[in-house]
Amino acid sequence: MQGLRDIAPYLALGAAALAVVLLVLVVRLMLGQRRLRRGQVAVLGVHGERDIVSHAQDLEEQVRNLRDAVEGLDDLLGHHKAELDRAFSHRAVVRYDAFRDIGGEQSASIALLDNNASGIVISMIHSRDYARIYVKELRRSVPDRALSPEEVEVVERALVGVTLATGPAAPAGAAGPVAAAPPEPPRPAEPS
Repeated sequence: MQGLRDIAPYLALGAAALAVVLLVLVVRLMLGQRRLRRGQVAVLGVHGERDIVSHAQDLEEQVRNLRDAVEGLDDLLGHHKAELDRAFSHRAVVRYDAFRDIGGEQSASIALLDNNASGIVISMIHSRDYARIYVKELRRSVPDRALSPEEVEVVERALVGVTLATGPAAPAGAAGPVAAAPPEPPRPAEPS
């Protein structure tokens, strides 16, 4: 028993040291858990009892919904781009004297074209006694009727710097951006 009394202080000291080490480990684990809990609140938010797996599932569902919304917007954007290609986005005006005895460039031609070089050309011919309006249609640079030189000029001005939207190419025989058309009949002579 004497031996037990001799080592008792050493055992007590060892037990106290072990208790201090265990206490340090417990405090360290508590601090680590507190940091983990703060990080979890930062990630999960303050939603009460909720685990990381259900949070990940919720995030996955939100990402899927977002992806579906973006695909819907992409389809809508494509539709709007197609609509804009058909809008009159290129225009030009050419003023000129249709008759030699009338000055002041009272006559004019206007081109209203879309990205496919389709649209209309409106020409207003003014003289002292009358005014005439001509409307001609273009489909992919091909006129439905012969264009006058002024009308060809206004179409070319409207299409300056335009890259035509994709689609069937203009037919063979196209001269520049405007297809060659048969010659226009002579303009009416001014009444005497």
